[in-house]
Amino acid sequence: MKDLDIIPECYIDTNLIETILNTKGCYTEGVNHQKGCNTVVKTMNDPKKLKNEFALGIVDADKRQPSYVEACAVIARTEHIALLKHGKDNHYFLRISPAMDTFILSCAKEANIQLEEYGLTYDLKSFTRITKEVESKNDTRFKKLFKQLQHTKEMIALGNVLAYLKSHKYDAEEEKLKELFMCKMKSQCIFSPNFQLSIPFSISNF
Repeated sequence: MKDLDIIPECYIDTNLIETILNTKGCYTEGVNHQKGCNTVVKTMNDPKKLKNEFALGIVDADKRQPSYVEACAVIARTEHIALLKHGKDNHYFLRISPAMDTFILSCAKEANIQLEEYGLTYDLKSFTRITKEVESKNDTRFKKLFKQLQHTKEMIALGNVLAYLKSHKYDAEEEKLKELFMCKMKSQCIFSPNFQLSIPFSISNF
């Protein structure tokens, strides 16, 4: 079944989100790719689609953000990811800063990945060009890479929040989202649909 309420704005975002969900046991046949942040917001606010429903947008931190995104409150943030919620609506955003390509390269460096083994490069301009191609949406090189990055700190946070929100679309608790997003220790952070938090986390340093 496709998750039409999870809406990434880029081809590479779509590949990453689908890979994370399937790797974490939250099976999806696909998410709802929409080209550009404005189109993501428009889809979320379509009265015939998701306006009064749960929706999660994945967008880059562009210099000019739609007013709907700017009106959101920040629940939690890491170096490259901010989790946002729009007022009383059941609409969330994962905003990647400055953009998904930089985030992926940062995680690859943390994991000491040799990108050449995947036919990729650390050169930002060249890497970005590859991620902008339509083919990156289903590129198996990236799928293999993302599976190797799943234990880096920010990928853990991203995966935790994705899995939790997919399983708790209408009863998500903000404090639990903060805990899942901010956790530092891998052994404390892996979330599955049946996961129950049992260890108190400190978020005072964030």
